[in-house]
Amino acid sequence: MKKHLLVTLMAAVLFAGCGQKKTSEQQNQDATEVSAQNKYDYLNPSQEDGNSNSEELSGKVIAITSDEFRSKITDINPELGLRYKGTTPCIVDFYADWCRPCMQLKPITEKLAEKYKGQLIIYKVNVDKAEDICQSLGIQSIPTLFFFKPNTQPGKMVGAPTEAELEKLIQDFINK
Repeated sequence: MKKHLLVTLMAAVLFAGCGQKKTSEQQNQDATEVSAQNKYDYLNPSQEDGNSNSEELSGKVIAITSDEFRSKITDINPELGLRYKGTTPCIVDFYADWCRPCMQLKPITEKLAEKYKGQLIIYKVNVDKAEDICQSLGIQSIPTLFFFKPNTQPGKMVGAPTEAELEKLIQDFINK
Protein backbone atom coordinates (compact mmCIF):
# COMPACT_ATOMS: atom_id res chain seq x y z
CA MET A 1 0.00 0.00 0.00
CA LYS A 2 2.83 2.40 0.90
CA LYS A 3 4.67 1.57 -2.33
CA HIS A 4 1.54 2.29 -4.38
CA LEU A 5 1.07 5.63 -2.60
CA LEU A 6 4.74 6.51 -3.08
CA VAL A 7 4.64 5.65 -6.81
CA THR A 8 1.45 7.69 -7.27
CA LEU A 9 2.97 10.64 -5.42
CA MET A 10 6.18 10.47 -7.49
CA ALA A 11 4.18 10.37 -10.73
CA ALA A 12 2.16 13.41 -9.66
CA VAL A 13 5.34 15.36 -8.88
CA LEU A 14 6.89 14.34 -12.19
CA PHE A 15 3.88 15.43 -14.25
CA ALA A 16 3.48 18.65 -12.29
CA GLY A 17 7.09 19.54 -13.07
CA CYS A 18 6.51 19.18 -16.82
CA GLY A 19 4.41 22.34 -17.09
CA GLN A 20 6.25 25.62 -17.35
CA LYS A 21 4.87 28.89 -16.02
CA LYS A 22 5.39 31.96 -18.14
CA THR A 23 6.92 35.08 -16.72
CA SER A 24 5.00 38.34 -17.07
CA GLU A 25 7.50 39.38 -19.77
CA GLN A 26 6.74 36.21 -21.78
CA GLN A 27 3.00 36.77 -21.32
CA ASN A 28 3.32 40.37 -22.57
CA GLN A 29 5.33 39.15 -25.57
CA ASP A 30 2.66 36.50 -26.31
CA ALA A 31 -0.08 39.16 -26.14
CA THR A 32 1.88 41.35 -28.56
CA GLU A 33 2.32 38.41 -30.98
CA VAL A 34 -1.41 37.61 -30.82
CA SER A 35 -2.23 41.24 -31.53
CA ALA A 36 0.12 41.24 -34.52
CA GLN A 37 -1.30 37.95 -35.79
CA ASN A 38 -4.86 39.28 -35.61
CA LYS A 39 -3.90 41.69 -38.39
CA TYR A 40 -3.05 38.72 -40.61
CA ASP A 41 -5.08 38.34 -43.78
CA TYR A 42 -6.18 34.69 -43.65
CA LEU A 43 -7.05 34.69 -47.34
CA ASN A 44 -3.50 35.46 -48.44
CA PRO A 45 -1.01 33.47 -46.32
CA SER A 46 2.03 34.18 -48.50
CA GLN A 47 2.11 37.90 -47.65
CA GLU A 48 2.81 37.66 -43.93
CA ASP A 49 5.13 40.51 -42.87
CA GLY A 50 5.66 41.32 -46.56
CA ASN A 51 7.82 38.24 -47.08
CA SER A 52 6.91 35.17 -49.05
CA ASN A 53 7.82 31.90 -47.40
CA SER A 54 10.32 30.15 -49.65
CA GLU A 55 9.44 26.51 -50.02
CA GLU A 56 11.74 23.71 -51.01
CA LEU A 57 10.06 21.65 -53.72
CA SER A 58 12.97 19.25 -54.21
CA GLY A 59 11.01 16.05 -53.69
CA LYS A 60 13.08 15.18 -50.62
CA VAL A 61 11.87 14.69 -47.05
CA ILE A 62 13.07 17.73 -45.11
CA ALA A 63 14.09 17.46 -41.45
CA ILE A 64 13.21 20.61 -39.50
CA THR A 65 13.70 21.91 -35.95
CA SER A 66 11.16 23.53 -33.63
CA ASP A 67 12.18 27.00 -34.81
CA GLU A 68 11.93 25.97 -38.46
CA PHE A 69 8.49 24.46 -37.74
CA ARG A 70 7.35 27.83 -36.39
CA SER A 71 8.81 29.76 -39.33
CA LYS A 72 7.84 27.40 -42.20
CA ILE A 73 4.69 25.66 -40.98
CA THR A 74 2.74 27.49 -38.27
CA ASP A 75 2.84 29.44 -35.07
CA ILE A 76 0.98 27.55 -32.40
CA ASN A 77 -1.74 29.87 -31.17
CA PRO A 78 -4.77 28.42 -29.36
CA GLU A 79 -6.84 31.55 -30.08
CA LEU A 80 -6.21 31.63 -33.85
CA GLY A 81 -5.68 27.94 -34.53
CA LEU A 82 -2.89 26.48 -36.64
CA ARG A 83 -2.49 28.81 -39.62
CA TYR A 84 -0.28 27.25 -42.30
CA LYS A 85 2.35 29.69 -43.58
CA GLY A 86 3.14 27.91 -46.83
CA THR A 87 1.43 27.82 -50.18
CA THR A 88 2.22 24.20 -51.15
CA PRO A 89 0.39 21.50 -49.15
CA CYS A 90 2.63 19.66 -46.73
CA ILE A 91 2.77 16.72 -44.37
CA VAL A 92 4.72 16.96 -41.13
CA ASP A 93 5.88 13.57 -39.82
CA PHE A 94 6.60 13.59 -36.07
CA TYR A 95 8.98 10.69 -35.44
CA ALA A 96 11.83 9.37 -33.29
CA ASP A 97 14.94 7.44 -34.30
CA TRP A 98 14.16 4.71 -31.74
CA CYS A 99 10.58 4.17 -33.01
CA ARG A 100 10.26 1.09 -35.25
CA PRO A 101 6.99 2.14 -36.94
CA CYS A 102 8.58 5.54 -37.62
CA MET A 103 11.57 3.88 -39.26
CA GLN A 104 9.24 1.68 -41.34
CA LEU A 105 7.43 4.83 -42.51
CA LYS A 106 10.66 6.59 -43.52
CA PRO A 107 11.23 4.92 -46.94
CA ILE A 108 7.52 5.34 -47.74
CA THR A 109 7.62 9.09 -47.10
CA GLU A 110 10.84 9.41 -49.10
CA LYS A 111 9.28 7.61 -52.08
CA LEU A 112 6.07 9.65 -51.92
CA ALA A 113 7.96 12.94 -51.50
CA GLU A 114 9.74 12.21 -54.77
CA LYS A 115 6.54 11.07 -56.49
CA TYR A 116 4.61 14.22 -55.50
CA LYS A 117 7.54 16.58 -56.07
CA GLY A 118 6.25 20.11 -56.66
CA GLN A 119 2.75 19.26 -55.38
CA LEU A 120 3.53 18.33 -51.77
CA ILE A 121 6.30 18.90 -49.24
CA ILE A 122 7.06 16.31 -46.57
CA TYR A 123 8.77 17.55 -43.44
CA LYS A 124 9.89 15.50 -40.48
CA VAL A 125 10.32 16.63 -36.88
CA ASN A 126 12.23 14.58 -34.30
CA VAL A 127 10.04 14.51 -31.18
CA ASP A 128 13.09 14.12 -28.92
CA LYS A 129 14.44 17.45 -30.19
CA ALA A 130 11.11 19.31 -30.41
CA GLU A 131 9.38 18.55 -27.13
CA ASP A 132 7.86 22.04 -26.97
CA ILE A 133 6.10 21.64 -30.32
CA CYS A 134 4.91 18.13 -29.46
CA GLN A 135 3.50 19.29 -26.14
CA SER A 136 1.73 22.23 -27.78
CA LEU A 137 0.21 19.99 -30.47
CA GLY A 138 -0.76 17.27 -27.99
CA ILE A 139 1.33 14.58 -29.66
CA GLN A 140 1.32 11.53 -27.41
CA SER A 141 2.02 8.71 -29.89
CA ILE A 142 4.34 8.44 -32.85
CA PRO A 143 4.44 8.45 -35.73
CA THR A 144 1.93 11.29 -35.97
CA LEU A 145 1.32 12.97 -39.32
CA PHE A 146 -0.15 16.46 -39.69
CA PHE A 147 -1.56 17.51 -43.09
CA PHE A 148 -1.35 21.27 -43.73
CA LYS A 149 -2.93 23.32 -46.54
CA PRO A 150 -3.43 27.07 -46.86
CA ASN A 151 -6.62 28.50 -45.33
CA THR A 152 -7.63 25.30 -43.52
CA GLN A 153 -6.98 23.74 -40.15
CA PRO A 154 -4.67 20.71 -40.39
CA GLY A 155 -5.67 17.08 -40.49
CA LYS A 156 -3.98 14.57 -38.21
CA MET A 157 -3.18 10.86 -38.41
CA VAL A 158 -1.66 8.81 -35.61
CA GLY A 159 0.15 5.61 -36.47
CA ALA A 160 2.10 4.30 -39.44
CA PRO A 161 -0.03 3.83 -42.56
CA THR A 162 0.92 1.46 -45.34
CA GLU A 163 2.26 2.97 -48.55
CA ALA A 164 -1.10 2.46 -50.29
CA GLU A 165 -3.01 4.06 -47.38
CA LEU A 166 -0.70 7.07 -47.25
CA GLU A 167 -0.79 7.52 -51.02
CA LYS A 168 -4.61 7.50 -51.00
CA LEU A 169 -4.61 10.04 -48.15
CA ILE A 170 -2.19 12.25 -50.11
CA GLN A 171 -4.29 12.08 -53.28
CA ASP A 172 -7.46 12.95 -51.35
CA PHE A 173 -5.59 15.69 -49.49
CA ILE A 174 -4.13 17.33 -52.61
CA ASN A 175 -7.35 17.11 -54.61
CA LYS A 176 -9.69 18.59 -51.98
